[in-house]
Amino acid sequence: MLTLGAGAGAGGSMGLLLFVAVMFIGMYFISIRPQKKQQQKRQEMLKEMAVGDKAVTLGGLKGTIHSINRDDKEIVIDCDGVYLTFDLNFIRRTTPVAKTTPVAKTTTEAKPEEKVEATESAEATETKEAPKAEEKAAETKEPEAKEEK
Repeated sequence: MLTLGAGAGAGGSMGLLLFVAVMFIGMYFISIRPQKKQQQKRQEMLKEMAVGDKAVTLGGLKGTIHSINRDDKEIVIDCDGVYLTFDLNFIRRTTPVAKTTPVAKTTTEAKPEEKVEATESAEATETKEAPKAEEKAAETKEPEAKEEK
């Protein structure tokens, strides 16, 4: 009887081992791998921070980066004239100033061009419509003149 129980236990433990392995692989792809990607993206963001960038802390404070001390892992943020020192790990996100400035310039530059094109197309439409309107007016006057005679 002991040999039968031992044999059945060995087969059952192999199934259990396979189940645990499948669960571990599933957990890796569901939680561990995305977390590593997110952590790597955050480290990249912290390395790319520069003075003058906009920053938001974990507490929700928004300001401009005044100075960065990477040795002590500290950052000084200017929040409307108040300079606050934070740990680098306390920064939620940063927005580089260089990315926001060109976008605003391109949109303001595009608007005058669109206005010029719109004005030119409106003028062209008016010049095309003006002769047509004159022709219609002349045609309506001609039958009236013929009727009067």
